[in-house]
Amino acid sequence: MENNTYITVFGATGKIGIELLRFLSAAGVKTLAVTRDKNKAVNMPFVDWAEADMANKESLYKTMDDAKAVFLLSGHSSNFVIEQGNVIEVAKEQGVGHIVKLSSGAVDKNSPFYIPGSFIAKVHEEVETILKSSGVSWTLLQPNGFMQNWLGELAQTVKQERKIYEATGEGKRAYVDLCDIAEVAFRILINPEQHVGKAYLLTGNQAVNFKEIAAIISDEIGEDVEFIPLSPEEAWQRMEKKGVPEMAIQSILAYAEAQRNNKAAYVSSAVKNILNKPARTVKTFVKDHIDLFR
Repeated sequence: MENNTYITVFGATGKIGIELLRFLSAAGVKTLAVTRDKNKAVNMPFVDWAEADMANKESLYKTMDDAKAVFLLSGHSSNFVIEQGNVIEVAKEQGVGHIVKLSSGAVDKNSPFYIPGSFIAKVHEEVETILKSSGVSWTLLQPNGFMQNWLGELAQTVKQERKIYEATGEGKRAYVDLCDIAEVAFRILINPEQHVGKAYLLTGNQAVNFKEIAAIISDEIGEDVEFIPLSPEEAWQRMEKKGVPEMAIQSILAYAEAQRNNKAAYVSSAVKNILNKPARTVKTFVKDHIDLFR
């Protein structure tokens, strides 16, 4: 890698990370993708892979030696703040020019998506504070619910029962496609100057509830899909039976409560403004993944 000409991507084997690598690779941008396990590496032009552990600060120096920008993403482990803090510290020491951090729309107290007491909001807020005080140039991406979350249990119950079970009532949320998040990150990483010190709430172009999502899926698969509203207690029991960790259940239900109480329907223009095109729609998303619902 040449000096200060490559971009380092953390969370490179996750759904957003892989999409971001595809954009960087297609554009011919030299990229270093970081993973704890190189067996998970995906071969792409212009992308090299490095094995490192965010919990081990010493292992991170080789990942940012001569990097010009960093994309910061990781799973929500108990050491989340320490791990992301390590990346920020090493980035500063190595003279990285800019960090794009994937955060959460639930963090900012002035955000329409703010969820007080949420574990996810708490740890992202702590990392945002570290980043803002680090002296490294930064941009924050704060999404509000991922369409890709529908590809797990929701898709299974649609496929098996033609039903959707959620504790969101009639509340709406402007879900965003992870592909849009990755493309926004790509645009900022290759041209960060106009995005320095900015936080972007990222949403889809329309707020929808699960009754409407069920109708869209019904149209696409040609069979009726029914939305079954759950109480918070019923939702907790379903997730507990499936072995979902208690902390994750609490976070999921906090998001569901905000949506149920009509606190999640805000639609941002950030994706459209940054990409110069509309955000991907629910209909397009369902079409793209039709085999998982049919």
